Amino acid sequence: MNYELIILMVLPIALALPMYMVGRKNTSLAKWLTTLIIGSTTFYSMWLWVKHFAGNAIIYNSDDGEAGFKMLYKAEWIPDLGVKFAVGADGLSMPLIVLTQVVFLVSVVSSFYVKDQEATYYALILVLNSAVIGTFVALDLLLFYIAWELVLVPMFFLIHIWGGDNRKYAAIKFFIYTHLASLVMLIGLFYIYIEGGSTFYLPDLKDNFTNGSISFGTISLIFWLVFIGFVTKFPQVPVHTWLPDAHVQAPSPGSAILAGLLLKMGGYGLMRVGFWLLAGAQEDGEYFFDSAEGERIRIIIAIVGVVSMVYPAFVALRQDDLKRMIAYSSISHMGIVLLGLAAYNTNGFNAAMFMMIAHGVISPALFLLSGVIEHNTKSHTRLMSKVGGLGHKMPFVTGLFVFMGFASAGLPGLAGFVAEFAAFLGMFESELLTDGIHLWIPVIAVMSIIVTAGYYLWAIQKVLFNEPTGELDNAEIAKWWETGPILVLAIFTLVLGLYPKLVYGTLDDWSNSIPGLQP
Repeated sequence: MNYELIILMVLPIALALPMYMVGRKNTSLAKWLTTLIIGSTTFYSMWLWVKHFAGNAIIYNSDDGEAGFKMLYKAEWIPDLGVKFAVGADGLSMPLIVLTQVVFLVSVVSSFYVKDQEATYYALILVLNSAVIGTFVALDLLLFYIAWELVLVPMFFLIHIWGGDNRKYAAIKFFIYTHLASLVMLIGLFYIYIEGGSTFYLPDLKDNFTNGSISFGTISLIFWLVFIGFVTKFPQVPVHTWLPDAHVQAPSPGSAILAGLLLKMGGYGLMRVGFWLLAGAQEDGEYFFDSAEGERIRIIIAIVGVVSMVYPAFVALRQDDLKRMIAYSSISHMGIVLLGLAAYNTNGFNAAMFMMIAHGVISPALFLLSGVIEHNTKSHTRLMSKVGGLGHKMPFVTGLFVFMGFASAGLPGLAGFVAEFAAFLGMFESELLTDGIHLWIPVIAVMSIIVTAGYYLWAIQKVLFNEPTGELDNAEIAKWWETGPILVLAIFTLVLGLYPKLVYGTLDDWSNSIPGLQP
């Protein structure tokens, strides 16, 4: 038995109640202890990456682990139902595990301004940390679903208690949308259980789906059920409307976690269940996603991705609220993930995963920056038309905003560009475009990249060159716990842009393990 991931998953939630009790007596101590716990698990997760995955140390379809999973822990949980308590990590989940800890660390440090119900706040952060990790490491679909649903509870309260004026509406909308979608996904998981040999254990399910005789009609039904559940969390048009409200009302550290991680849970679930698990299903020697039915699914996914790239980009162009603009930008960027998956080749899949990592460091930085600006204005505003002159009052904050804005717009040399370039390369290489019928898909998608550059340049122009309105008259030099976490994310953005192989080393091996995936 390997307990490495168990420690990472269980430690934060195990310390949540003690941290709450400490916080009731000494809020400062609770704040620093929470930072120490999450900081320690962050470096621990990086050490696990180096230990198990550095130097392309992943061996798929061999005797090293089951279905390529490292750090495997497996124990019977509910034997009569085929339920196991099983965790593990592979080239898909390990980068997200490290991302999770990095985002939680910068978010908890950026929370030092919180002065209301601090004991509850830091306890909820620890519970949320464990739930997100549990989603990424679970190898049993029932355990996966429990962790998935557990995430909703602390995030609901983070929005509901520490959010803005309309926080109650936003929190309830967030919960209803994502919970209803989860129930649809649960139906799909039960179908998987029934068709996959009465087990929820992912390695066994993968073998059963690959070697079984499940009809493509059943596979298609399962795919759409889980797709609805995952794409709502993603989210994509038309099930996206909860996200801008949640982001605008959530405290900035909560927005960082929401954009950096909760959206990635949807992408991870789609890759793990929708593609990794179902891709091996065959009829007459043909893999599912190579079939006519699979091609239709991929075309629909590409259309959803393109619409979700272009429409939110134009909506973002009209926003004055910085947080709302970033929220619509997030929806647009997640459309690139669907575009990469629809390509169904190595470049497309790698791009989809790399976009999740790149967006996972860029978007939290932008949301944290919006919080810094909001906290330093007289009326606590995020309206870009009212924060003119920021460059003179807070030059370092402005520099970070310009840097991260260009990163989100896809400036070469930064992380966002790598993902966008690879996604379009994958789509143009895809056989979906060989007959020219669907050439319009990537062509229209390019529009979103142009519009994205437009609204970030417009935002930078308003912040730098608009006349001062007096909102920043009392602004002070940003504190270290405001800019330090953002600087860390900026460094990650630059490193991933200049050396994408840091992540690609694991992604290549994972992509190549998917049956029928085109090179």
